[in-house]
Amino acid sequence: MKMMTEKEREKFRKIIEVMRSATLGGERSAAREAGARMAASFDMTLEEAIAELDGEEVKPDPVEQEARRQDRSDMWASASLRMMNRGEAEERYRVNAARTAAKARGLDGGLGKVDNKPLPIPTRKQSYLPTDKDRQRLITVLLKDGLSLERVAELADASTNEVARIYLLNRARA
Repeated sequence: MKMMTEKEREKFRKIIEVMRSATLGGERSAAREAGARMAASFDMTLEEAIAELDGEEVKPDPVEQEARRQDRSDMWASASLRMMNRGEAEERYRVNAARTAAKARGLDGGLGKVDNKPLPIPTRKQSYLPTDKDRQRLITVLLKDGLSLERVAELADASTNEVARIYLLNRARA
């Protein structure tokens, strides 16, 4: 009787996993046949090979674990998207039903068609330029956070001399 190498054991474990978890009958039977062929090559029956491997502790494959984690994440994201879309569709249905009921009661009230476009996101005026006072406050906060003079000058788009001047002014006030 020939012994299985670790690589062959891992391959056989994967075949068994497909046999147990496959949702399609054809896939399950194909995995069973592949397992029987592999077991026969080691002078065992499929059941004997499964019994031998069931007692072993299986080391999780990091690549496979990451793929499963990603699958769960994708499933959660798609389920969330479906729920959100269903909620929006239900809301549109309720609004349209309420409008139809209002019209049936003779209440038009100037209700127009529902605009399903998303509201524009408010943005800051593009012409805003920070004042000197804003820059001084920014430099003061960055210095209090313990950043170096050079790093503060880089972040605040100021010279190191200006940063040093503000540092000394703040120190004199304290």
